[in-house]
Amino acid sequence: MSVVRVVVLSAALLAGCGGGGGFPDAVPIDDPPSPGTFSLQWSLTDTGGNTITCDEISAQAVTVTTRNRAMQGGSTEVFVCSSLSGTSPGIVAGTYDMDFELGGPPALGVLATAPKQMNVVVPVGNNVALQPITFTVDATGNIKLNISANKPGGNCGTTANNGAGITGMSLILQRAGSGTCAPVTFTYPGNGTLPGGSYTVNCASPMIAPCIEADQQLSVSGVKSGNYQLHIRGKVATADCFTNDDSLPVPPLGKDVVRMLNLAAAPAGTPGC
Repeated sequence: MSVVRVVVLSAALLAGCGGGGGFPDAVPIDDPPSPGTFSLQWSLTDTGGNTITCDEISAQAVTVTTRNRAMQGGSTEVFVCSSLSGTSPGIVAGTYDMDFELGGPPALGVLATAPKQMNVVVPVGNNVALQPITFTVDATGNIKLNISANKPGGNCGTTANNGAGITGMSLILQRAGSGTCAPVTFTYPGNGTLPGGSYTVNCASPMIAPCIEADQQLSVSGVKSGNYQLHIRGKVATADCFTNDDSLPVPPLGKDVVRMLNLAAAPAGTPGC
């Protein structure tokens, strides 16, 4: 009797597995909607409305902060500044608010922002072009230089008194790369022994200033930011006996570049030195 019951029960279970009965099929899972993207173009100007480059102000990246109105928090997309345009990776389709920052190296931080764009709809499986943006940056900085021949008796002391014996100095300041002259005017204070004065850069015909001591700081403000090349000559009579040819990065945002510039002495036996 028990054997018959087992056979009948097994047959009933097998019948329940057929296509016409038994457990219902699982509900199919819908695929998530395809992500969308956004694209952006940007430009840079100084406070006078003149177009500038990323390199001139040490700008490195454009950061877009995206906030989906249907979600908490936000995320960022980062583009290389010099590309002047970019397209995001795929993001969840939806309505976004977006903020824009122009970033420099850590010492400078955020250089500028652009107006927020609201209610940006990122479509499913497609791209939305944002309104082009412009970053306006104060593209000027200040230079503060001290010049030293590293002699115990100073730049201007005689060689008999362990000085460098410099009698005059000249200075050329040029844009790196193009070589364009920067005809700025430096000023420097007196130091109790030597008077102060000014020095206007003339690359074609450099003026010869009196000897300037290491504690007489040459300064100029409002210099267009970017990379420069300096050419300083310390003269003994008419001979160039001390030289410096350092590069000089001038920062934006009205910030200072401060340098102590060391003069290299001409090789022994140089005529006049």
